[in-house]
Amino acid sequence: MQSPPLNPTLTRSERLLETLRMDIAMGALPGGTRLTEEWLAERYGVSRTPVRETLRVLARESLLSYTPRSGYVVQSIDLDEMDDLYAVRIAIEEQSAQRLVSAGQEGILNNLLEFWGDMPEHVTSGDITLVYADEHFHETLATASQSTVLAPMLETINRRLHVLRTRDFVSGDRVRLTFDQHSAILRTLLAGDAKLAQAMLRAHILESHAFVRGSFIEQRGGQE
Repeated sequence: MQSPPLNPTLTRSERLLETLRMDIAMGALPGGTRLTEEWLAERYGVSRTPVRETLRVLARESLLSYTPRSGYVVQSIDLDEMDDLYAVRIAIEEQSAQRLVSAGQEGILNNLLEFWGDMPEHVTSGDITLVYADEHFHETLATASQSTVLAPMLETINRRLHVLRTRDFVSGDRVRLTFDQHSAILRTLLAGDAKLAQAMLRAHILESHAFVRGSFIEQRGGQE
């Protein structure tokens, strides 16, 4: 899978951050890789100052883990754990949709639709940072369900899936499909059809799961 081109308007530090995000998402820096400031500065032809800040940002994004003795390490991928997390995520989101329709949250749904209704011109196809907008979409639905349990559970799962799900936004086609599916889900919720919204959310999440899982298996040469 070929990486999309970087935005030419980015600063050097921003380009480094985006490049490292992409290299992690695409497997150029596989799980378990230890990253040092010296090695990264040499590899990407930059000084250690932007590297230092980039490492901190990627650790906050859960793409890297940090321990005092080992330093920064790329998060490893566990496909069995991913399967379990997606299964729990589906259950949470189906329950959220059911409760949300009864809660009458048209204002929140319409606010989400302002962004997801049509893919904005400024959104770059293959922008993996859209994973944050996607997480916000699903977490907002859980919060709008007015459950005190579902939203915190989903946020925890999303943090654990974050490093995996960046792969889902590498492809421009996947980005456009996400906008289309989110828009359809929101319109169905606004129409008050909880069962159809649940089915659409389930299909949307299962499709994303299959794509992400398949891409990692392909990266490993077909080895699960």
